[in-house]
Amino acid sequence: METELDRTSFFENILLFIGIDVHKSKWVVTVRTYDLELKTFTMKPSAEELENFLLKNYPGAEYRIVYECCFSGFWIYDYFAEKGYKIIVTPTNRIYKDGNTNKTDKIDSRKLAFQLSRELLREVLLPKKRVREYKYIFRIYDKQKMRQGQILRQIKAFLEQKNHPLKWSRWNKGLLEKLKEIKFEDKLFDLKIGNLLKEYEYIVEQIKDSEKIIGKIKEDEELGRRISIIEKINGIGIISAVRMSINLFDEKKRFESDEKLNHYLGLTPSERSSGDKIKRGRSGMCGNRQLRSIIIQLAWMTVRKDGSLLDKFDRVYKKSGSKQKAIVASARKLMTKIYAAIQKEEDYIINIRTVKAA
Repeated sequence: METELDRTSFFENILLFIGIDVHKSKWVVTVRTYDLELKTFTMKPSAEELENFLLKNYPGAEYRIVYECCFSGFWIYDYFAEKGYKIIVTPTNRIYKDGNTNKTDKIDSRKLAFQLSRELLREVLLPKKRVREYKYIFRIYDKQKMRQGQILRQIKAFLEQKNHPLKWSRWNKGLLEKLKEIKFEDKLFDLKIGNLLKEYEYIVEQIKDSEKIIGKIKEDEELGRRISIIEKINGIGIISAVRMSINLFDEKKRFESDEKLNHYLGLTPSERSSGDKIKRGRSGMCGNRQLRSIIIQLAWMTVRKDGSLLDKFDRVYKKSGSKQKAIVASARKLMTKIYAAIQKEEDYIINIRTVKAA
């Protein structure tokens, strides 16, 4: 007499933890339960193949996946998250150190899976996919601006080397045209500086194109209003407004308070004391250092336009005697006012003190 086979998988509703050590040419993957490591293996870097492996060998299981934030970006996260799998990306510097001095790809993979099972890992807060694409546009733009500066310094160095009178001239379009007409005795020298001038003109056009694309981000349905609020602040242009919006205000409730925003930017003061010794400095700085520098630069401009920021600058400067401390305090106040405007969805108002609700 034939009996009906039980088709239920042994892995039905079993929770599996998968740690992926990501490299360009390979992945090292560890699969484990809470108590037992099941398999550690090397495979080619393919999210689809990993998914097929898990479904074939551990059908019916519930998968929890983790990998370190790395060069590869977040396409691995996107692949699994869009299919409904639970996956996190963890910062490299947040992985718990167990005292083991050995470091191999297998050890790293096993460590990720184990620490995920124990809930020891911190998750990177990932922006939405389109916001990440906006950030990538800014990375390209920043590289272009960096290359523009490099070319300028190289040309200035050439002029200095030849002791040419134009070495003292301010850089503008007129100077660029004059440089095109210069002829040096060394033909190879002429060729090199000519190529640099051509590259400079090309990179300028690329920067203009990037700025047009960045300007179109203002049309984003969710970010548009926030960009508009920041852009209206006297002293802040569209590029800085978009940059701040996608990095700090892509989610309206990303920061619970203005204190946490300023702490993230490294604008809040800190104090360390031991006995009679007191050391003061800045705290936070878990965010983008470049963004902090840009905000300080914006504070130098807005402090001349907004009486409330100027008042803050004057009071801190008189007390500390340091313009640097004064401008950081003004930048902190600027971000506090911007935070309030974004939360209330109201235009930024100059010459008004921010009063915190009781």
